[in-house]
Amino acid sequence: MPCKVLVVDDEKDILEEAAEALTEEGYECFPASNVDDALAILKGDPEITLVVTDLKMPGKTGGDLIEEARAAFDRDIQFIVMSGHVSPTAKTNGIDIEEFPFLRKPLDIGEFLEMVERVAASIGDMPDDGRGANDE
Repeated sequence: MPCKVLVVDDEKDILEEAAEALTEEGYECFPASNVDDALAILKGDPEITLVVTDLKMPGKTGGDLIEEARAAFDRDIQFIVMSGHVSPTAKTNGIDIEEFPFLRKPLDIGEFLEMVERVAASIGDMPDDGRGANDE
C-alpha cells in the first residue's frame, strides 16, 4: 500500500513543489491550502498517517490543525511542521512545536524528502519503489 501524505500550505508554489516531489518518490500525496480542507481530507481517508503542515497560514494555523486533528481522529497521525516565520521553539495553541520535526522555508526539497522518509519509516509507511530495498 502506498504511503499517504497530506501537505498543507497556503503558498501555492510550495504546495505544488512538495506534492510533485512526494509523488515522484512514490508517495500518495494530498495537497490542501488551508486547515479546514486538510481536516476534511483526513476525515475522508483514514489511511493518511503523515501530515506536513505550514505553521503560519491565514485563519487557522498549523498548530490549530494539529490540535483539531488530535481531538477529532482516533488514530496515530504524525506531523512535520514547516515555516519561514517561526522559530521551532515556538508554542502554538499550547502545542510545543519542538516535539515535531521542523523544516525551515523556503524548502530544500532534498531535506524535505529525507525528513518525510525518516518519519514515514518510523511509522512503517514507506512507499514501495520497486527497487527491491527489502530484498535480501
